[in-house]
Amino acid sequence: MESETIRYNAKEGVVVITLNRPDALNALSEEMRDSLKEALLKAANDETVRVVILTGEGRAFCAGADLKRFKTDYEHFERTGEPSRFYDASLPRVLAFYPKPILAAVNGPAVGVGMTMSLACDIRLGSESASFSCPFTRIGLTPEFGSAYFLPRLVGHSKAAEWVLTSRMIKAPEALSTGLISEIRPDVDLLDETRKIALAIAAMPEAAILSAKKLLRQAMDLSLSETLEEETRVFQNCQKEHSHYVAVTRVMEQIRGK
Repeated sequence: MESETIRYNAKEGVVVITLNRPDALNALSEEMRDSLKEALLKAANDETVRVVILTGEGRAFCAGADLKRFKTDYEHFERTGEPSRFYDASLPRVLAFYPKPILAAVNGPAVGVGMTMSLACDIRLGSESASFSCPFTRIGLTPEFGSAYFLPRLVGHSKAAEWVLTSRMIKAPEALSTGLISEIRPDVDLLDETRKIALAIAAMPEAAILSAKKLLRQAMDLSLSETLEEETRVFQNCQKEHSHYVAVTRVMEQIRGK
């Protein structure tokens, strides 16, 4: 794919998708939105891709949407009565229901949609300079990109409400302590460390990885009884996979060799 706003780099079963508007702190434009969706779908449909990493170029992950666009959209609404078409659920749906593991390497400020798009990723790592903010109420808006669903489940309702209603900035240590991110790494090491995790995941039996990711996401909406039923079904299906047999044999050989 060709895009000035998105870089797509595939290597060893891992695709790194980089938001590439560093002069604008990777603020989400319409072109970037559409190109990001295209890149994600390309990776999802590529059988050689096992894991995806999402990160930003330069000193920010994503500084949110362009405020000028919000202002222009409202002025257009005042003149014509037509609502804005900048935001819809198409890109959030792609991320929320993404079939393959996706990791966010948050390399700096993740503001607005920068924060909320990271919430839909399976694993979030932050650099020492990473920071997060849901500044929606500050500009008279409400949570988006599935954040009203994901954020309370990640950090609890009270903390999610505090962050959303105050629009305050969350630094990396607080993000780590609340479970918003799983690790903090030095800025210069973040992408390499995220790639190590991605490669470790990519080396696992693919059927198990895809099924486990789907199961974890489904269980967020299931009762305990329903989860037990679904776990049993998925577990038994994985037992039928030849990759399961190969993996068990390999682990037994490793144990014997110790």
